[in-house]
Amino acid sequence: MLTGIFVQSAAKEELFCDVVLSWEQAGHELCVLHGLKGYPERYDIAKDVDLISDDPAQLLRILYQGTTASIVRAIEGSHNVPYTLYLHRQRNGKHTFLELDIWTECRSEQHVFFQGEEILKTCRRFEYFKVPAPELECTCYLLRRLMKGLDQTRVQRLSELYAEDPSGCTMRLARFFPKKEAALIAEAAHNGDWAPVFRQLEHLRRVMLERVGREQPQGRLRLWLGAVRTRVKNYVQPEGVLVAVLGTDGAGKSTVTARVERDLAPAFLSTKRYHRPVASALRWTKRYRARANSGGPTQADARSAPSNTPTQPPRKLPASLLKLGLWWADYTVLGYLLDTYPRLTTSTLVLLDRYYEDLLVSPEFYRYGGPLWLARLIGRFIPRPDLTILLDAPPEVIQAHKRELPFEETTHQREMYLRVMKGTSNGHVVDASKPFDEVEGEVERIILGYLADRAALRLGLREP
Repeated sequence: MLTGIFVQSAAKEELFCDVVLSWEQAGHELCVLHGLKGYPERYDIAKDVDLISDDPAQLLRILYQGTTASIVRAIEGSHNVPYTLYLHRQRNGKHTFLELDIWTECRSEQHVFFQGEEILKTCRRFEYFKVPAPELECTCYLLRRLMKGLDQTRVQRLSELYAEDPSGCTMRLARFFPKKEAALIAEAAHNGDWAPVFRQLEHLRRVMLERVGREQPQGRLRLWLGAVRTRVKNYVQPEGVLVAVLGTDGAGKSTVTARVERDLAPAFLSTKRYHRPVASALRWTKRYRARANSGGPTQADARSAPSNTPTQPPRKLPASLLKLGLWWADYTVLGYLLDTYPRLTTSTLVLLDRYYEDLLVSPEFYRYGGPLWLARLIGRFIPRPDLTILLDAPPEVIQAHKRELPFEETTHQREMYLRVMKGTSNGHVVDASKPFDEVEGEVERIILGYLADRAALRLGLREP
């Protein structure tokens, strides 16, 4: 369908096309807000697409009930956008993610410029979807860019839209600007010389906001309250996800988490992968002491896990109990509350290839000499990952990958991991003896399935 566009962009365009057609076939009215110059030959869905809809909730239901794409993340009210959707589809083993901002009106974070009904009733057909009338798209685009920032590339598009309907654009501008300022913008759009506008950007922004503010005295407060509500909701129900991938040495944890981080990154604002349980002040203190003793960077600075070969005997009971308390503080306060949870609230994919279960499986490797029942009890008060995935394989397979442990110890650890997973409500066991692509694909399917279920639940599309 597309020529001269990267394969991933083509896959996004195909997904976008299928989604729009599924909505239109269901009888739903919508239009793409702006930014479609040169489509399809030169239009690249690089980041997101802004849509206008009179009923965003209906769009969600259509997607959920269909098979076109799955909603893996849905943010309500972010920057006053009713919904920001992250859609996913997999074909031929390749993931495609698409971000959609669904609006009910053209607005900034503080004020409404045009109601969605006004835009939808005047929109026009363009390819397989609809776009606003030129004068509406031009004016809305200008107003939003005045709030976000105007540059030479964007004013070129404004001139093109103005040329399609000069009188209509001039009439719309008069609604938001005094006569002198509206004439200045119209002349710049007509001549293509925007230098006078750039020199008066602050003034134009101020007079526009004054006029809109008089028309909508409560609008700014209403949108501000909506933004506060969204921030609180995102903190209580973070959009990020914490995944712990467990397994004996040689199961492929590091390789799998690295591939998952790469493949699923487009579904999140950021990613973070730890090769140890969590980052915390305790671990930074340990690294600092190691540097001071050696005079430079040490193995502790690398993303390596603790050695699986015990070199010292277990600590005595008092020291073990103190260490267990420090582990609790490490995982719960210094690691989770101060580092991991803030990342989750900012839509981060956090991947761990070790977690507290490692202590229960191999206490001797952590020099824990206390009662195991106490370690299990403390584990109940440690924040749980959203997903716990065990890479499991017969000892013979593990030994073929990595012979760091004796065969008997590998067998023992495998049995202990399986036992621990039986008591994990959000646990999944993946057969790591299969080819790597199948193992990695299964882990990604588990994570994406969890995301889709969580989004549907939070959006009220399915019962708990």
